[in-house]
Amino acid sequence: MPDTSRPLFFALLLTACTMLAPLAALAMPPLAEMVVPAAPDYTQEAAWLAKPATPTHTVDVFFVYPTILFDDANWIMDPSDPAMRAAANVPLVQQASVFEGQANIYAPVYRQMNIAALGLSDEDAAPIQKIVHDDVWQAFTYYLKYENKGRPFFLAGHSQGSMILTDLMLDHWGSLGVEKRLVAALLPGWSMTTDNLASHPSIAMCERSDQTGCVISYNTMAAGRQKAAPTLMPGEVAVNPLTWTLDTGLAPAKLNLGAVFFDADNTPTTYPHFTSAQIVDGGLVVQPEDVQLVTVEGGHFPAGIYHAFDYSLFFENLRENIARRIAAMPH
Repeated sequence: MPDTSRPLFFALLLTACTMLAPLAALAMPPLAEMVVPAAPDYTQEAAWLAKPATPTHTVDVFFVYPTILFDDANWIMDPSDPAMRAAANVPLVQQASVFEGQANIYAPVYRQMNIAALGLSDEDAAPIQKIVHDDVWQAFTYYLKYENKGRPFFLAGHSQGSMILTDLMLDHWGSLGVEKRLVAALLPGWSMTTDNLASHPSIAMCERSDQTGCVISYNTMAAGRQKAAPTLMPGEVAVNPLTWTLDTGLAPAKLNLGAVFFDADNTPTTYPHFTSAQIVDGGLVVQPEDVQLVTVEGGHFPAGIYHAFDYSLFFENLRENIARRIAAMPH
């Protein structure tokens, strides 16, 4: 696969990782000793976190989970590890559940990279990146050929999942023959840039709440923290999830239908009007009603970067907008 989008990513992250103190503490094994687990076989049920035996909705979502591998022993996730599969199921509940009751959820297991790989050089990272991207590409092409049955579909992910889907769109979109079936690509926690869009005319950002076939991308943070956000790339084109436009004006908290936060048992609590949102210098600046709810002690991102809550902060708006875009699809 082409790696045209990865050099910029690693050049930026090499400097950004100096701000991520927990990464520096990871004493990873030498790359030469990297253990590469067997690739998932997407013809088998075990290679999927979610795949309905009998689809009940007229629309699908292909969901790729974010980074869950934070240990100091494995460069690549072992898909057969029960602990890793349990960890991958958490974002299925806390993020992909915005699609529940509206779309059939297809979520493959994939051999993702450890967060420590963000500090590698382009050359060292390339073999890991290839494994990561190849797995998701194999899962997606399998899904299209054997599972989709011509239904409209969403692409959705977060963080590493959004990175992979963004890269795959940049590598393949416009040549697959399924582009008209895309309802939208929901890819928060990563960046789609002006340069990406200029060189890929088949990809468009969402500029209306009922637009289809477009991309939704944003990274949440406190005011003034744009330069501290490792996933915010120069030239990001962000969509405001309170207005569903690229407008840089302040969207007041009264437009927020409800942030949803999950406790340790994955029990959700909804907070209406929890935050406003405004696109500033490519970042989505928010003002949470309760900062403690978006503070992760000992987290992997700098203070004021609300990366882990990109879905939670706008959960009910996302759910409502998914229904709106489905209704807007040609029948």
